[in-house]
Amino acid sequence: MNRILKKEWDNIKTSGLLSEIGCSAAPKRVGKTRDYLHWNAIMRGPKNSPYNGYMFQFEIEFKKNYPNEPPKVTYKPSNFSTIPIYHMNISSSGDVCVSSIKRDYSNPNWKPAGNISEILLSIFVIFCKPNPKSPYQRNLAEIYNKDQKEYEQNVKEYCAKNCIKIPE
Repeated sequence: MNRILKKEWDNIKTSGLLSEIGCSAAPKRVGKTRDYLHWNAIMRGPKNSPYNGYMFQFEIEFKKNYPNEPPKVTYKPSNFSTIPIYHMNISSSGDVCVSSIKRDYSNPNWKPAGNISEILLSIFVIFCKPNPKSPYQRNLAEIYNKDQKEYEQNVKEYCAKNCIKIPE
């Protein structure tokens, strides 16, 4: 068991920070134990975004040497959809691009800058304000840069067809 991840989970359970934004995260259960290297997270679409009213699922995979290496965060479509999310900062395979976990030439010497809560908060922020300067899906960034209202309408249409609606 990774003691750092166990401590982070204990902090998530007691802080209430994630629940304030409609998010929860926990290590996966394997029988009666927890696998601290593999987590599930669920997030409500932010109220001030076109994702409002829908639920989104993520998997977080940690390397054994965490926090010396960033986790991999992957968006998981709802059970009834295999279509990737309509978001410029999430790839068609579900990889999430936020600066706090980005692993590429622009960030070769990643250093632990935060914790799981901060990573999930970063994802919450890109749902409110996508980053067209660092897109996984350039075609969506082009739509956003050309006509933000069209982008947001496309998000709403995608969510209505492919996401889990939160009962009011």
